[in-house]
Amino acid sequence: MPSIITEQPEITPGVSVIICCYNSAQRLPETLRHLAQQVSSGIAWEIIIIDNASTDDTASIAAAEWLKYTVPGAGFTVLSEPEPGKNYAFKKGVKAAKYSYLLTCDDDNWLASNYIEDAYRLMEASPQTGALGGMGIFNPQLPLRQEIADFKARYVNGSQTWAESEHWVYGAGSVYRKGVLDMLIRHNWQQVTTGRKGKSLICGEDVEICFMIWLCGYKIETNDSLQFQHYVAHSKQNIDYLLKLSYWLSYSSVLLVSYYTIFNNEDIKVVTDRWFLSAGKALIRNAGSLLLKRISSWKKLTVEQRMTFLSQYGTFISLLKNRKRICEHNRHTKTLLATINEPAAVK
Repeated sequence: MPSIITEQPEITPGVSVIICCYNSAQRLPETLRHLAQQVSSGIAWEIIIIDNASTDDTASIAAAEWLKYTVPGAGFTVLSEPEPGKNYAFKKGVKAAKYSYLLTCDDDNWLASNYIEDAYRLMEASPQTGALGGMGIFNPQLPLRQEIADFKARYVNGSQTWAESEHWVYGAGSVYRKGVLDMLIRHNWQQVTTGRKGKSLICGEDVEICFMIWLCGYKIETNDSLQFQHYVAHSKQNIDYLLKLSYWLSYSSVLLVSYYTIFNNEDIKVVTDRWFLSAGKALIRNAGSLLLKRISSWKKLTVEQRMTFLSQYGTFISLLKNRKRICEHNRHTKTLLATINEPAAVK
């Protein structure tokens, strides 16, 4: 693991809950109700809602909903970020946050009543932890649509056993050390991922944040005692949604090769060019195989076959469109890491 970079001014102890929202008016009330039930035992905390170019009344609903509750000592702020993209909303939240730990709560995450208190104490007990993940529990809107019954694992659900070895946790329910993100913002770190824009399912921004925190020398950990319900509305309980997710997960994963080549000390251009050729060949082979089986209709394919094809297609299209941008971002990241690792930057 890289050495810890400690360019961090003093920050007030506490937890800032950041909720990035796009058209969240229907989902926010229950999420805020669970936050109002937090038992924080004197820990300072706040909620920051960022309305990311919503076309509904997210902001007014959020403000009105929180007024229903009396939560002593908990701050509440609603901000607007007109630039579409979850990264832009999150960055605004980071800058506005008052406290030492940033808890990312999606608009469909219902945190257990001890989540904030336990997250704070776990981070305080482990100064080397830069990002801490929790455990999402699949909680579908009922009745559960049977077409997705066999695909629960494709939603945020279960223990994040990969966290320490693969250096990332999903954004939902995760806790970041604010000082590290403040430092990266001061050094003008630019993410290669954008996060979701409106109805687009492009993702990976949470993984990218973890990768950068790890490259700054901090541990990426998870703790199953931090639990939240991941409410999945009927609008997401369908095969079409999962198929789109398969495409965008693969598309987004390609962007993150910018970091993997840094981990493995590889040449980014060689890796992306080689991957582009192999991805194209794999896509052609799969399409040819389906034709040989005389499967003439998309609907006649199994769900798994369609997911596999769209995953391969997402990889190929992302490499086709983004190889140059990935290489440029790789150079940016290496330069930034070299700058913040200079002795003058370490205090």
